[in-house]
Amino acid sequence: MTDPKIANFDLIQAPYKKVGTHEIRTDILIPKSAPASPRPIIIRYHGGGLVMGDSLFMLFFPHWLSDLATKHNAIIVSPNYRLLPEATSPEIYADIEDFWTWLHSSEFSAILSSHSVPTEADLTRILTAGDSAGGLLSIYTALSHPRAIRAATASYPMIEPGAFSSARVHPPFGHSTPESVYEEYMASVELGSVKSSWSVPESLTFMLAAGEYGHLSGFLRVRGVEFPKGGIAVIHGRQDSLVPIGDVEGFVEKAQGLGLGGPGVTLTVRDGEHGFDGDLRFDEEEWMQEAFEGAVAAWLE
Repeated sequence: MTDPKIANFDLIQAPYKKVGTHEIRTDILIPKSAPASPRPIIIRYHGGGLVMGDSLFMLFFPHWLSDLATKHNAIIVSPNYRLLPEATSPEIYADIEDFWTWLHSSEFSAILSSHSVPTEADLTRILTAGDSAGGLLSIYTALSHPRAIRAATASYPMIEPGAFSSARVHPPFGHSTPESVYEEYMASVELGSVKSSWSVPESLTFMLAAGEYGHLSGFLRVRGVEFPKGGIAVIHGRQDSLVPIGDVEGFVEKAQGLGLGGPGVTLTVRDGEHGFDGDLRFDEEEWMQEAFEGAVAAWLE
């Protein structure tokens, strides 16, 4: 892998679970800089509407996140997970929980210690991150394990199921996808089969069609009433046509209304479409540094 977004990292790939004969992969990115052990951890979930994508689908991988990891000598651990519609939403959440267990296992620590430059993870300093559907999973993990995770970030998270339960008046990215794309794939799919990576061109059109015609409802679940110490920092594009800004504002308002103290959930809105942050560089974006300042400080303290 030679993409400039992860050029400063060594890549280790390993399965964290097996479903039947299908291994579900996680990618471990270790900075090539001189090791400072133990290293803090960033758990990063990929986006794709829960129906497509891959941990190393670089179109969805934000450059600022690898900048942040490089700056603080942190390991990025990015799992794949089963994808809809072959899987069910409970199975996706089961994968996330099984990944969490694996991250804390002797198998993970052994992988790091056997690296060409042995290193160690500091599992007391975990930051979660994710974009779109990955933002949902970042928030889910933070709310499920609020005392074991220092803070969370989420970019334009796919957080409100109501936004995906009916056809859109304005199609995502201003380009309408025929509903037949969705229907034809669903006619051929084998429900119950296992798919944990799908990033061919057809996967993107299927995801857009499913979102445009309201076929992604009922797949979302966020639980928990306690926030991690550093809170959850959300960034969102004002012109987002895939995940409407109003839905994220509604989630933030509800979260802040819980009155649990601490930073809770913060929202920073910028001009931009869905995925606007993909090529941004962390040290060049003062607004981003400010948006994530509290989360990063809590993560590293």
